[in-house]
Amino acid sequence: MIRILVPIDFTKVSFAALNYAVEMADAIKAELTLIHVINGSFSTADSMFLDTLDATYEAAETRLADFVHQYFIKTGKEEKSVNCRTEVRFGVAGFTIADFANDQAFDYVVCGTRDSHSLIERVLGTTSAIVTKQSKCPVVLIHENTRWIRPKKVIYTIDDSTDFDESIGRYVKFNEHFKASTDFIHVKVDDKNIDSTRDAVIREVFRKKAPDFAFEVKNIYGGDIVQSIVDYSIFEKADMLVMVHRKKSFLNSLLRKSLSLTTVEGIHLPVMVLEENPPA
Repeated sequence: MIRILVPIDFTKVSFAALNYAVEMADAIKAELTLIHVINGSFSTADSMFLDTLDATYEAAETRLADFVHQYFIKTGKEEKSVNCRTEVRFGVAGFTIADFANDQAFDYVVCGTRDSHSLIERVLGTTSAIVTKQSKCPVVLIHENTRWIRPKKVIYTIDDSTDFDESIGRYVKFNEHFKASTDFIHVKVDDKNIDSTRDAVIREVFRKKAPDFAFEVKNIYGGDIVQSIVDYSIFEKADMLVMVHRKKSFLNSLLRKSLSLTTVEGIHLPVMVLEENPPA
């Protein structure tokens, strides 16, 4: 059974993520797990510590169950239309969600993201950014304005240095459910080594077997890589954008935002982020 993890913080963003995840689960015959992380502090010197902990946990469980129930009421969907379970954890949201996803070997995480961030989020990274950087499985980032559209046209971005062979394999597996026409695009600032990227992608795509969906490999040019990706996706009326997140140390990731996460902020399409050469 394919399993999808959905972080819930009771905002419009997580409502949009849940809506996308429910539709995605129905399309690929997956089950959902909704996780809420309690990000609080308690004093172990307090004699009421355990009671407070239990009460907080129970309140979060009740609120999460009610959030799910209200979602189905507002959308008019049948609650039994998708297999859905809930989990509540204590910890730092981004790291706790990523650890849970990795430990439980989820197939996908569908995570909400938003435009405005607090100062602490700009320093440490938003929950969605941390989940994306730390999770081993594909992460689908959903803006609060993102709506479910069954993928028919997908843009998959590549570059000259990222190892993307296994990542393409994960995308091919995902696209078995949709057969979406896919453009593998490489944004370049000059016309050097055009064929090297084109040939490399074709070799990787056909390494095991030819995909059962239509695809093209294209080089596009633009001084601003992020804007070029956004413009191309809009012009081609893409239903999803797929990007490969290059591995970095966590310290480096704090100091420099990745191309994939920068692009997410400029577009309201669902963005699937794949880990560079993920472990088997």
